Amino acid sequence: MKNIKFLIPLLLVICISFLSCKRDEYLTGGSLHTTKFNVTTYDFLKNQTSGVFDTLILLIDRAGIKDKINQQGITFFAPTDYAINNYLNKRTLEEQRVNELRKWTIDSLIKYELSKFTDSVNIYFVNQLFPFDKLTENGVIVPTQMSGASSVVSYETITPDNPDYEKLGGNTNTSAKLRLVYYTFLFRPLTPPVVASEISPSDGNRNLIQTSGIETTTGMIQVLNNQHILFCRRP
Repeated sequence: MKNIKFLIPLLLVICISFLSCKRDEYLTGGSLHTTKFNVTTYDFLKNQTSGVFDTLILLIDRAGIKDKINQQGITFFAPTDYAINNYLNKRTLEEQRVNELRKWTIDSLIKYELSKFTDSVNIYFVNQLFPFDKLTENGVIVPTQMSGASSVVSYETITPDNPDYEKLGGNTNTSAKLRLVYYTFLFRPLTPPVVASEISPSDGNRNLIQTSGIETTTGMIQVLNNQHILFCRRP
């Protein structure tokens, strides 16, 4: 990647968790990291020492959808435990409009909304891989595994003169551009071609990918940012 790098700020220690990492390496932030792991998608998520997917794995296990996570040739746009907690906080606020003492916890989700999770998690699955060379700045519309629902996968180029460059992971000592990967879940059908950055909040839920291009033996993982709210609900 000559003067461009993809933003990968969260799981840069993932190789430590797996001694079986392949040696396909690339430069980011001045140090070497790998994108390929000799484990399944489920095992990659389960064995993160950071614990950032522990609650997600709990829900996957309770819902009995491990095989879905390990489908061959798919990209999983993985919500972190922060995204799940954001959803629980949002549901708690909704419950407290009725009774200020109510809380919506992970146990509440498992008891009352596990079937919703089993169905809604399909919005995070796309039946193709998205390595860096398949991404475009305008984005492409692709169907998700939720019936009738589509998404847009794209990237956005950030240059060093952008005020958010360093905050987004750029190194001010270099002139390298950043490519920030985005996943936009569409609330209604859009007619192609699209310009991803111009999709309105009423048309889609646009989410920054904080760790991109993780390749496993079964597919690919793109990790959604920690500000995401599970289920991609309308604002």
